Amino acid sequence: MPSLLMGETVRDVARGIDNASYRYPLGVVAAITPFNFPCMVPLWTLPVAIAAGNAYILKPSERTPLSAIKLGELLAEAGLPEGVFNIVHGARDAVDGILEHPGIEAVSFVGSQPVAEHVYRHGAAHGKRVQALAGAKNSMIVMPDAVLEQAVPNIVSSAYGNAGERCLAGSVLVTVGDVADEVVGKIRDAASAMKVGPGYEEGSELTPVIRDSHREKVRSYVDLGEEEGAEVVLDGREPPLSEGFFFGPTILDNVTGDMRVAREEIFGPVLSVVRVDSLDEAIEFTNGSSFGNACSIYTENGAAVRYWRENVQAGMLGVNIGVAAPMAFFPFNGVKNSFYGDLHATGKDGVRFFTENKVEITRYLSEPGITEAVRRPTESGA
Repeated sequence: MPSLLMGETVRDVARGIDNASYRYPLGVVAAITPFNFPCMVPLWTLPVAIAAGNAYILKPSERTPLSAIKLGELLAEAGLPEGVFNIVHGARDAVDGILEHPGIEAVSFVGSQPVAEHVYRHGAAHGKRVQALAGAKNSMIVMPDAVLEQAVPNIVSSAYGNAGERCLAGSVLVTVGDVADEVVGKIRDAASAMKVGPGYEEGSELTPVIRDSHREKVRSYVDLGEEEGAEVVLDGREPPLSEGFFFGPTILDNVTGDMRVAREEIFGPVLSVVRVDSLDEAIEFTNGSSFGNACSIYTENGAAVRYWRENVQAGMLGVNIGVAAPMAFFPFNGVKNSFYGDLHATGKDGVRFFTENKVEITRYLSEPGITEAVRRPTESGA
């Protein structure tokens, strides 16, 4: 943090004039965070914001309020001064209250695309600095030379980890060439073997979605995909556990770009498979999405990776990695409808978002007495 908060200085930008910049805290800032990572997402911004000198307000998801309370207890136990970390519970009324309050300078948001757009527009209309991380429809491109023994477990983890409820989940598998049948078969076999169960149970690999209404939403997308002509090669609509909000791993094959299951964020354990003949077609499909959060490619061909990297429209790229999550010192870099704002979360952008720059230009005026003292030793000889 100290190196990221450092200003810059240039001496003698003109004769006798120095120029410098300094970073200062904004004051009071806020974060509106989602249910799916109730501790991790606040911790993207909280340490940076308070280390930069701000007071911080957290508005957690109303579906997961207890994690925020525990975080507050831990911070108090660690000795954080009272009033530096604050929690506001609520739904839309709390969100709009934060966006409209004149004492709050900046708002960081993570959530769905429609709400992200509302937060960005409403906050900006009230003079707020806003970063709004939104939804996604991330493609995983499998080239003919992919090492499937390594790629398949990685793809399964990306598609079904956290029950598919994460903005970096690989939700569309784009197979290039004749690898399609083999890779879909291997993914089906691996996903079928996943243990569906609660997170507190040892060995559980696919945990429940957040609530019953969301489970029904995911189910409706699978129904829709089937109606649109996709082939359900693995059906999770009737999971092995009858109690709880469980949804089994699902694969929709032979999906085409005009289907809603190819274009809309499902936010559940559903993998759509699109078959194409070339890398150009895979890139064209990916770039046709309104989202631009992440894209992955599985290949051993460096030239293919370079071509893909230069042409694909996504902000976070994974090479033989299905969840292209950057480390904290790089920005969480979604583009298109996956991000609203200018400065991204984490990395240098995250520090800049919670600080303001002051630029100072200085001329030191010489007074005769001072000039004489500088140029001539004192009588004591010191």
